[in-house]
Amino acid sequence: MRPREGLLFYVFLLVFFLSLAALSVFLLSGERKRGALLVEYESEKLATALLDNLRENRSLDLPELRGRVLGFGVYTAGGEALQRFGTAPELLEDPQSPGVRQQRGSLVLVRFLGLPPGMMGRMWGGPHRRGEGPGQGQGRGSPQMMGPLAQLPAGAPRVLFLELAAGRYLARQRVFRLAQAVVPLALAALGALVAAQYRRNSEYRRRLSAQTELARLGEISRTLSHEIKNPLSAIRLQTGLLKKTLPEERHGDLRIIEEEIQRLALLTERVGDFLRDPRGAPQELDLDLFLRELALRYDGRLRYRPEADGPVRVRVDPQRLRSVMENLISNALESGAGEVEVSCGAQRHRAEVSVLDRGAGIPPEIRSKVFDPFFTSKTKGSGIGLAVARRFVEAAGGELELEDRPGGGTVARVLLPREAE
Repeated sequence: MRPREGLLFYVFLLVFFLSLAALSVFLLSGERKRGALLVEYESEKLATALLDNLRENRSLDLPELRGRVLGFGVYTAGGEALQRFGTAPELLEDPQSPGVRQQRGSLVLVRFLGLPPGMMGRMWGGPHRRGEGPGQGQGRGSPQMMGPLAQLPAGAPRVLFLELAAGRYLARQRVFRLAQAVVPLALAALGALVAAQYRRNSEYRRRLSAQTELARLGEISRTLSHEIKNPLSAIRLQTGLLKKTLPEERHGDLRIIEEEIQRLALLTERVGDFLRDPRGAPQELDLDLFLRELALRYDGRLRYRPEADGPVRVRVDPQRLRSVMENLISNALESGAGEVEVSCGAQRHRAEVSVLDRGAGIPPEIRSKVFDPFFTSKTKGSGIGLAVARRFVEAAGGELELEDRPGGGTVARVLLPREAE
């Protein structure tokens, strides 16, 4: 996948989910405002009906309003009750500050009498809390009737109090407020999930492409290995015949030919290692004993240092592991920095084998390429040894790491799953 394609996808995903989140917030906010307008309209109708009953000296305790109107009252400018019933208080606190406030399960409306319909909408920007409203602690029910509205002093300032049961409305508004916060977060989580899935799919496609290329390379390599072996055998045979017929002073030239033949044979063998099944025939192996025997083959150029208490057992193909260790040790010896150390340690669930040298180390600019097949910084080398080693280690369920050694040099670390005792 091209980087530009991935960038365009992420930009589109971000714009899409931001637009979706903005649209959801807009719709939820509109629904909240619509609910507030409906309650405003309902309260206007109820207030008008109750005022009409007062003017006509009729009872305010209407059966059809029971359960909807909890309290109603008319007050002087000083807040003294002129007519009230239900939860309307005897003395209205702060009558000169009209507005709407929430109480537990109800809405309280206070406005001046004579306020034109629609003006109350300016007070309905959204119910706001002002603590416990008037009438706290007073009983609900038991209408308390005083003189009719017609007997009020002419021109006296009057204030209206109306308390409505609004449990369902307030619960609905709380749900919308919660949704305005939760929906964008849910959309953000969904967008992150889609992005993560896209990234996993892209990685899968990349790996599939790499495996396809590797399979194609394998077919080519098998053909080349087969085609190279036959000419090498003929060249080796002819070189042996030339060594018998040519004078002694020409044997040096033949030695160069033999070295190059050996180099090509080793390369074809390495390619074969890379292409064959990396798992091999795994068996339980005493790692400490295996490394002790391997160290004897290097005639004192290798120092083995066991660090584990007791046996360290792993499950791996011995020939594959020998190929890994010989490659790492060979690289360390070729660094030309004296003695090479091999250590064997163990943790609870894994074994660790380290090959340490005091060479020049791995230049930072090629560190990411050292495991690529056929990449090498040496004048003589196939560039496939580390790729084969890593392939064998990973097939055994382990890891192969290359790190800088404190004080100079390189540490090649092989981590393998440890078998239970």
